[in-house]
Amino acid sequence: MVSRWFKILYVINWHGLLNKFMIKKILGKLYQSIIRFSLVANSLRKIYRSGGYSTYTIATLNHGRILDGKNVLVTGGASGIGLAIARKCLSEGAQVLITGRSQQKLSSVADDINSLMLKTLSWDISQIDELENMLSKAIGLLGGRIDILVNNAGVLLGTQFPHVTEDVWDKIYSINSKGLFFLTQSICKVWLNESNKTVKKVLNISSQGGFVGATYPYRLSKWDVAGLTQGLGIKLASKGILVNGIAPGIVATEMQPGCLRQKENMYSPHNPLERYALPEEIAELAVFLMSDSSNFIVGQTIICDGGYSLK
Repeated sequence: MVSRWFKILYVINWHGLLNKFMIKKILGKLYQSIIRFSLVANSLRKIYRSGGYSTYTIATLNHGRILDGKNVLVTGGASGIGLAIARKCLSEGAQVLITGRSQQKLSSVADDINSLMLKTLSWDISQIDELENMLSKAIGLLGGRIDILVNNAGVLLGTQFPHVTEDVWDKIYSINSKGLFFLTQSICKVWLNESNKTVKKVLNISSQGGFVGATYPYRLSKWDVAGLTQGLGIKLASKGILVNGIAPGIVATEMQPGCLRQKENMYSPHNPLERYALPEEIAELAVFLMSDSSNFIVGQTIICDGGYSLK
């Protein structure tokens, strides 16, 4: 295309006012203008599709292996927030076991991270009758001890009131509420019977939906999680078990495929910041709550939703 325009300009240069160098310079500027126009047009398309455009630079903290020597169990750790938390824990010196229902996803993550400090276990926490056996396997994979439980596993099915069926309700609650409760109970029983009374921690991943009006099972289940965090926080603090939580807003995960389709455009109209979060942002907060830097925080769920729940 540039070569064709070069010939055209050369032909119409009747008076010899333009030499080859000047023509090349003009064409170069024309080409740059076309590129800039293309970039602007592409950005306008993204704004049109998403309703706006937003970018943000995420900074991460290096705490200096603040979780060194800790054994961490992360449910639902093969993707999204759980995987981001697992990666951050590994970078801070922890040994991490991630669980999930897909062995293929777990194996893919293990191959990608390629660390001897990462363990995987295919585990559906909604299967309560298998809980004790699976927990025993988890403890074995972590060398005989769990120090921190991250209750991240959860499902989101889009059915809303007044079209919720019993099957949808049961599928959501079996993992988000029931599975979380019984796993936490079983691990806390182990901790309460240990002679080693070092501080243990439970971190529950709730949702911004647990702090606003709820009319469908996913949000209702997250109210459960927030309530359990407060209740167990009070009940277990004196036993050396600290329970806290995080309530994320809209995060770019498989649960929010629209965010993933937007790629680098982080725009979201649903909160005052007008953007969605990245899983790594939630992981930064999670590691702080899991560390001994937060040992005076009890039963709190920290809302990380860009201001959504304040509206």
